[in-house]
Amino acid sequence: MTTGEVKITAARQAQSKNDKRDLRERLLGKSKRTKELIINIGGDFVTLKFQAMSSKDLDALRAKHKPTAKQITEGMGVNTDTFSPALVAATLVEPELTEAEVKELFASDNWSSGELGQIFSAASDVCLEGMDIPFTETD
Repeated sequence: MTTGEVKITAARQAQSKNDKRDLRERLLGKSKRTKELIINIGGDFVTLKFQAMSSKDLDALRAKHKPTAKQITEGMGVNTDTFSPALVAATLVEPELTEAEVKELFASDNWSSGELGQIFSAASDVCLEGMDIPFTETD
């Protein structure tokens, strides 16, 4: 190898190291995923904004809401009666609502199961959806 080739190889290796370090920093500094849900309340459109929880925080929240014996026999991994409003409260950032306020919403006769399910799905999806990675065909 000539001196020039050695320098080129060294420069490529240094660039590769820098690229890996930059990518690592970008991965570790990634912003939390957000999701918006627009709902119609009596003709007024209201936007609810959800922000993902870390996987550790989500696991801890699930652990706090263990399923009842009946729910276990039905194959449930959490107590959906308590977990659903807790997850919504934990992920809803606009407007911020306490867990007690979300429980009140879930207990209200004014909200159907489908409407509450849509709110819970938005909270769940923001935590569980995968990354937005465009897939390309490869040979």
